[in-house]
Amino acid sequence: MLSDDLIAKISNGLDTMPPKPASRRELDLLLTSIEAKIRAAQERGATYAEIAKQISENGYPIKTSTLRVALQRRRKNEPGAKRATHRASRSAAPQNTPPAKAPAPSSIPAATTPKKPEHA
Repeated sequence: MLSDDLIAKISNGLDTMPPKPASRRELDLLLTSIEAKIRAAQERGATYAEIAKQISENGYPIKTSTLRVALQRRRKNEPGAKRATHRASRSAAPQNTPPAKAPAPSSIPAATTPKKPEHA
Protein backbone atom coordinates (compact mmCIF):
# COMPACT_ATOMS: atom_id res chain seq x y z
CA MET A 1 0.00 0.00 0.00
CA LEU A 2 1.07 3.59 0.49
CA SER A 3 4.31 3.98 2.33
CA ASP A 4 6.38 7.04 3.10
CA ASP A 5 8.99 5.78 0.63
CA LEU A 6 6.43 5.43 -2.17
CA ILE A 7 5.05 8.92 -1.54
CA ALA A 8 8.57 10.38 -1.53
CA LYS A 9 9.40 8.55 -4.77
CA ILE A 10 6.25 9.87 -6.50
CA SER A 11 6.92 13.37 -5.18
CA ASN A 12 10.51 13.33 -6.47
CA GLY A 13 9.34 12.00 -9.84
CA LEU A 14 6.91 14.88 -10.18
CA ASP A 15 9.65 17.38 -9.31
CA THR A 16 11.92 16.05 -12.05
CA MET A 17 9.32 16.13 -14.85
CA PRO A 18 10.46 18.38 -17.69
CA PRO A 19 8.41 21.50 -18.40
CA LYS A 20 5.86 21.31 -21.17
CA PRO A 21 5.46 23.85 -23.96
CA ALA A 22 3.55 26.88 -22.69
CA SER A 23 1.02 26.93 -25.49
CA ARG A 24 0.21 26.03 -29.04
CA ARG A 25 1.13 29.58 -30.03
CA GLU A 26 4.63 29.11 -28.60
CA LEU A 27 5.02 25.85 -30.51
CA ASP A 28 3.76 27.49 -33.71
CA LEU A 29 6.30 30.28 -33.24
CA LEU A 30 9.11 27.73 -32.89
CA LEU A 31 7.95 25.76 -35.93
CA THR A 32 7.65 28.93 -38.01
CA SER A 33 11.32 29.56 -37.30
CA ILE A 34 12.67 26.06 -37.90
CA GLU A 35 10.14 24.27 -40.12
CA ALA A 36 12.36 24.45 -43.21
CA LYS A 37 15.22 22.85 -41.29
CA ILE A 38 12.89 20.14 -39.95
CA ARG A 39 11.66 19.37 -43.47
CA ALA A 40 15.26 19.26 -44.72
CA ALA A 41 16.18 16.84 -41.92
CA GLN A 42 13.22 14.65 -42.91
CA GLU A 43 14.40 14.66 -46.52
CA ARG A 44 17.75 13.38 -45.25
CA GLY A 45 15.91 10.51 -43.53
CA ALA A 46 15.36 11.85 -39.99
CA THR A 47 12.24 10.61 -38.23
CA TYR A 48 9.83 12.62 -36.10
CA ALA A 49 11.21 10.81 -33.03
CA GLU A 50 14.79 11.78 -33.87
CA ILE A 51 13.84 15.38 -34.56
CA ALA A 52 11.76 15.65 -31.37
CA LYS A 53 14.67 14.21 -29.38
CA GLN A 54 17.09 16.73 -30.90
CA ILE A 55 14.75 19.64 -30.13
CA SER A 56 14.25 18.39 -26.55
CA GLU A 57 17.99 17.95 -25.99
CA ASN A 58 18.47 21.57 -27.06
CA GLY A 59 16.10 22.93 -24.45
CA TYR A 60 12.55 22.74 -25.75
CA PRO A 61 10.84 19.59 -24.47
CA ILE A 62 8.50 18.12 -27.06
CA LYS A 63 6.94 14.70 -27.62
CA THR A 64 7.17 12.99 -30.98
CA SER A 65 3.40 12.97 -31.37
CA THR A 66 3.14 16.69 -30.56
CA LEU A 67 5.72 17.53 -33.21
CA ARG A 68 4.07 15.29 -35.81
CA VAL A 69 0.58 16.70 -35.22
CA ALA A 70 1.82 20.31 -35.20
CA LEU A 71 3.68 19.86 -38.48
CA GLN A 72 0.71 18.12 -40.09
CA ARG A 73 -1.57 20.94 -38.91
CA ARG A 74 0.81 23.51 -40.42
CA ARG A 75 1.01 21.62 -43.73
CA LYS A 76 -2.79 21.35 -43.88
CA ASN A 77 -3.15 25.10 -43.36
CA GLU A 78 -0.60 26.08 -46.02
CA PRO A 79 -1.98 28.27 -48.80
CA GLY A 80 -2.88 26.14 -51.79
CA ALA A 81 -3.15 22.95 -49.76
CA LYS A 82 -5.79 20.71 -51.25
CA ARG A 83 -8.23 19.26 -48.79
CA ALA A 84 -10.28 16.19 -49.50
CA THR A 85 -13.77 16.38 -48.13
CA HIS A 86 -14.82 13.60 -45.83
CA ARG A 87 -17.72 12.64 -48.08
CA ALA A 88 -15.61 12.65 -51.25
CA SER A 89 -12.96 10.43 -49.73
CA ARG A 90 -15.55 7.82 -48.77
CA SER A 91 -17.44 7.78 -52.05
CA ALA A 92 -16.22 6.22 -55.26
CA ALA A 93 -18.81 8.03 -57.39
CA PRO A 94 -18.05 11.46 -58.86
CA GLN A 95 -19.56 14.30 -56.84
CA ASN A 96 -21.54 15.87 -59.72
CA THR A 97 -23.39 12.70 -60.71
CA PRO A 98 -27.16 13.18 -60.47
CA PRO A 99 -29.01 10.60 -58.38
CA ALA A 100 -30.50 7.62 -60.18
CA LYS A 101 -34.11 8.19 -61.22
CA ALA A 102 -36.94 5.86 -60.32
CA PRO A 103 -38.62 4.17 -63.30
CA ALA A 104 -41.56 6.04 -64.81
CA PRO A 105 -44.99 4.83 -63.62
CA SER A 106 -46.00 3.71 -67.12
CA SER A 107 -43.13 1.25 -67.28
CA ILE A 108 -44.20 -0.51 -64.08
CA PRO A 109 -46.55 -3.41 -64.88
CA ALA A 110 -49.95 -3.02 -63.31
CA ALA A 111 -50.89 -5.51 -60.67
CA THR A 112 -53.17 -8.18 -61.97
CA THR A 113 -56.23 -8.98 -59.97
CA PRO A 114 -58.07 -12.22 -60.55
CA LYS A 115 -61.33 -11.69 -62.40
CA LYS A 116 -64.50 -13.11 -60.99
CA PRO A 117 -66.32 -15.43 -63.35
CA GLU A 118 -69.43 -13.87 -64.77
CA HIS A 119 -72.60 -15.94 -64.44
CA ALA A 120 -75.19 -15.75 -67.14
